[in-house]
Amino acid sequence: NNLDTETTIHWHGIRLDNKFDGVPDLTQEAVKPGDSFMYELIFPDPGLYWYHPHLREDYQQELGLYGMIFVNPVNGDQFNEVNREEIFVIDDILIEGEDVLDFDKESTNLALMGRFGNIMLVNGETDYKLNVKKGEVVRFYFANVANTRTFNLMIPGSRMKLVGSDGGL
Repeated sequence: NNLDTETTIHWHGIRLDNKFDGVPDLTQEAVKPGDSFMYELIFPDPGLYWYHPHLREDYQQELGLYGMIFVNPVNGDQFNEVNREEIFVIDDILIEGEDVLDFDKESTNLALMGRFGNIMLVNGETDYKLNVKKGEVVRFYFANVANTRTFNLMIPGSRMKLVGSDGGL
């Protein structure tokens, strides 16, 4: 842990031993600054998974401690055939002036798990663009890493079909 606060890592959707689930004081002890903890993971299921801290999400996750893990199916017929796949990480961040609004290192200074941002991000960008050809079938993987906000996603002029969600195909 090279952070200035304790942390753990929680894994979404990955089947793992409970001792690696990252819930402080329940499945593992918090990792203090300068200490370490070795997570052991296997990936038996295809899909998109993500991880984030389970301590001070308002601070650690907001500043980027999260990530995606994509696991390809062993056999190609597990999912319907598509022309391509795209991963979208959606988030918001609270900017005041030209910088991220300050955090209180000792305690949350807005909401328990985070705060609503005033800038929306797709894959870390405010103006993300993706070109898709007419008739092309694209499988989108969306991961909402915002601490507080839920998103109502749509692509104007396109049909979308939900085929899976957190924890399953």
